[in-house]
Amino acid sequence: MTQVLFVLIVGLLFADQNLLAPNMTAIGTEFGFSRAEIDQRLGADVNLLFWMLGGVLTLFIGYLTDRADLSAKLSRKWLLTFVAVIGQLACLGSGLAKTYDQLLWARALTGIGIGGAFPLIYSLIGDYYPPQKRASATATLGLAQGLGIGLGQLLAGMIGSTHGWRMPFYFVSLPGLVLSLLFLLLAREPKRGQHEEGLAELLASGQAYEERFQLRDLPKLFMVKTNLLVLLQAMPGTVPWGVFFVYLNDYYAHDKGFSVPDATLLVMAVGVAAIFGGFLGGLAGQRALNQKSRNLPLLCAITTTLAVIPMAVLIEYPVRPGQSLVGPMLVGLLTGALAAVTGPNVNTMLIAVNPPERRGSAFGFFNLCNDLGRGLGAWIVGGMAARLGRVNAFHIANLMWLLCAVVLFVLVFLFPKDERALQERLRALSDSKLRGGG
Repeated sequence: MTQVLFVLIVGLLFADQNLLAPNMTAIGTEFGFSRAEIDQRLGADVNLLFWMLGGVLTLFIGYLTDRADLSAKLSRKWLLTFVAVIGQLACLGSGLAKTYDQLLWARALTGIGIGGAFPLIYSLIGDYYPPQKRASATATLGLAQGLGIGLGQLLAGMIGSTHGWRMPFYFVSLPGLVLSLLFLLLAREPKRGQHEEGLAELLASGQAYEERFQLRDLPKLFMVKTNLLVLLQAMPGTVPWGVFFVYLNDYYAHDKGFSVPDATLLVMAVGVAAIFGGFLGGLAGQRALNQKSRNLPLLCAITTTLAVIPMAVLIEYPVRPGQSLVGPMLVGLLTGALAAVTGPNVNTMLIAVNPPERRGSAFGFFNLCNDLGRGLGAWIVGGMAARLGRVNAFHIANLMWLLCAVVLFVLVFLFPKDERALQERLRALSDSKLRGGG
């Protein structure tokens, strides 16, 4: 029951992420914006604030997540419920907004909900599942996130075009609030480190793993090379997704001549491909990890490199009167499927190289880099689109995936060493406590 509620609450929390994109023109028209203002104020500025504030809060929530000494008063279950409720109330507020400023700040608060949930989600995964199932678990959570984002995109495009752009915000927020409260009432809090091989003897002896993160431990996070490289690839890796989910819908509707529902269907196809590409990629990553650790980053590097090609084709797809949606949809499916493989697997790598008391903070920094990439990426691409044109700006964004691929290739050599080093550290700590206890 806990895992089911966990998946559902994550799915609905992330469903809000792209509710704005399919109806940017309708919202801009209501607020009296020009085409350039729609791209800047609704595409760039809203997303910048959305991801920046979420990124700042994620560091604080990550720190609270790792303070094991606070768990009796403020468990991770309570924290996740709190940030989820904040996010869903802000989603509701987005639909109720009467002015642009109200909408802007409601979206910012929604970003806080999503950003705050991120370190909690993956800290809990590390303790809910053993290493042999974590990549599959992160793939399942990625599936929930993707289905949520896709559901939001679908609601916004289909319901928003007939019942107004506000209605999708109500459809997402109200069930999300109910599920958040159910999670608080029914979910269980896992024991820290309960599935770590290096802690098996310590936990079997009846002792608890009570290590906690303190601010003086912060440099230790950055001494792990895998952490540094995962953070390095996060920002450029999220920029092309900003193009997909912020601009592609409007680009295909108003630059390539498709109807808004057809353009929404195309973006939905990319989203669906990303959802299942991430899920299947996570399962493939689990298999690769179980065979040999180095195979996991190698898989990510190859698929990220390949994703650049169909993305470029999708941007340049020729405009013809009365053209069919089938061609761009097939290209979009391939793009989404390839690009999404890396997401769940870098999450697995972070869990594998960080001890239980540092995972929340590690994912806090990772989410900050992701949020900076999404927010700054959408903002920079919006600015470049105004100066260079949308096509040139989108191609520049697409090249960011090549930077990610280079970093992922380096991880082929570093990730296995960091994974072994963590288990050796936990085993040494366990032996020390057992000797002390004897």
